[in-house]
Amino acid sequence: MGRLVVAMKVDVDFPSLVRDIRRVRGLTQEQLAREMNVTFATINGWENGKHRPIQAFASSLLAMAATAGVAPRRPGAVKRESPGRKRGRRMGR
Repeated sequence: MGRLVVAMKVDVDFPSLVRDIRRVRGLTQEQLAREMNVTFATINGWENGKHRPIQAFASSLLAMAATAGVAPRRPGAVKRESPGRKRGRRMGR
């Protein structure tokens, strides 16, 4: 019997997800592309919001994020800064 594949809408900010995965894992776009068996242009397009990954790659990215401890964000969500770090203010003054 054939497999039933159910398409699910994934509401994830993929540009941020790809960037965060690379940052946490210390990878270049080229290195991530090789690991995922896609081209540099594909990773670059995802990270720059030119296009979204197909479901199979979206699932792979979400699994990679979970393994790396990266929490996916929703589109339009504001990235929270680390505690104790204030923008625009110098400490000790």
